[in-house]
Amino acid sequence: MEKRQNKIERIIAKSFKGKLDSKEQVLLDEWLSLSQENKRKFEIYEKLWKRSGELIVSNTIDVEASLLKTKKRIPDFRFKRRSVLGKLRVAAVVILTMGLGFLFNYLLGANDLINGTPETVYQEVRASYGTRTKLLLADGSTVWLNSGSTLRFPIDFDKAEERVVELNGEGYFDVAKNESKPFIVNTPGLDVKVYGTSFNVSAYDEYDSMEVALVEGKVSLVQGEKGNRKEYMVLDPNDVVECNISEKRLSRVSDSKMSKYTAWKDGQIVFYGDPIEKVVNRLEKWYNVDIEISDKALENYRFTATFNDETLEQVLKLLSLSSPMEYKIVTSKKMNDNSFSRRLVVLSIKK
Repeated sequence: MEKRQNKIERIIAKSFKGKLDSKEQVLLDEWLSLSQENKRKFEIYEKLWKRSGELIVSNTIDVEASLLKTKKRIPDFRFKRRSVLGKLRVAAVVILTMGLGFLFNYLLGANDLINGTPETVYQEVRASYGTRTKLLLADGSTVWLNSGSTLRFPIDFDKAEERVVELNGEGYFDVAKNESKPFIVNTPGLDVKVYGTSFNVSAYDEYDSMEVALVEGKVSLVQGEKGNRKEYMVLDPNDVVECNISEKRLSRVSDSKMSKYTAWKDGQIVFYGDPIEKVVNRLEKWYNVDIEISDKALENYRFTATFNDETLEQVLKLLSLSSPMEYKIVTSKKMNDNSFSRRLVVLSIKK
């Protein structure tokens, strides 16, 4: 026999889809009239349903929206690795929604939303390798995620004193202005604090450095939680700051060629006087390969090029034509678990 709680949850879910029959509508109305607590539960569920439908992921190419990991937990303002619940591949604009049955079961496990103060509910979106993902946050801010990047964010900023999101990878942020509620981007290195501006952050947790490029407005690099936050540097437009995480060292330059840092969101790979290390990092993420530099002499060379939809082989060939570099591509190998390793690219000096 179906438990009453499960039955009510099923009826609530159907009501949001407009699929209740007359008998179910009567049961829902009766349940709502029983107590203010039931009405409050319904309002919470309805809000979550609406928010999950407002999240938009759009892409001109395939999107792997490794979604939606709805998390019921108090934010610790740090990014942690998490497994992906599900993957959905689409080729246009996708409205991200989730079944309320799953949502109820997940959220009601500890009843924290029902018998106390509601905790923040999170969603997580990931851009697969070779793709770009665009999403709209609840406050009106727009975020582009680059290949292999993950953003974890609240479905609602209404009751928060700060708009805090967690980034692992590269993201371009166009933040809705709100001077009373700062926007904080947590990364594996330093955090970026803004009130309303446009900027690019590259902060993959497997790399020992992060980079922030400010297009317009003003941001600051900070560390720590609200009330105990230390500010390290304030950036002006065209400032680019690189942070060496292990050495705790910041370096800032002014660069008028912002497209070098932001063109990826429009499908371009741009190098302008970049060292081989930055070229390698960009190509590894874009094409989901491992790249090995076998000759340290390549570290002395700088690369300038713009690529639009070229294959990995085409990019490597063009780079080798303008430098003494040559390359070898090692094909994927089948692993013991029947998965395949990533392709390996070995870079060396031409003999």
